[in-house]
Amino acid sequence: MDVTTAVDALYRAVLSDSRLAGYFTGVDIEGLKQHMSALLTQTLGGPAGYTGRDLRTAHAGLHVSAGHYALVGAYLIGVLSAMQAGDDVIGEVRGILAAVEPDVVGQ
Repeated sequence: MDVTTAVDALYRAVLSDSRLAGYFTGVDIEGLKQHMSALLTQTLGGPAGYTGRDLRTAHAGLHVSAGHYALVGAYLIGVLSAMQAGDDVIGEVRGILAAVEPDVVGQ
C-alpha cells in the first residue's frame, strides 16, 4: 500500500466534503499531507519520520466535533479498503483512531 496515494485520496475526499472543508481554510494542504503521510507511515510500523506537533496541540482551537472526526475516519477506512489494505492494517488504523480521538475532538 502506498501511503502517499492513500493520503492524497483521503484529502481529496475530505476537501470535497462541505461539512469538513472549512477546517482546512488557509491551511498548507501539501504540508499537511506530508505530515499525515509521515504520521501514518510511522503509525503502521514504518520508520519514525513524523516531526510535527502532537495531535492535541495541532487540533487546539479547531473544535472538531465527534461527528466530523468519525466522518474523516470513515473516509480514511474507505480509502484503505479501496486500496485493498489488509484487515490487520484497517484494524490497526481503527484502533488508533479510537485511541487518539480525545486528542482531536473538541480541542
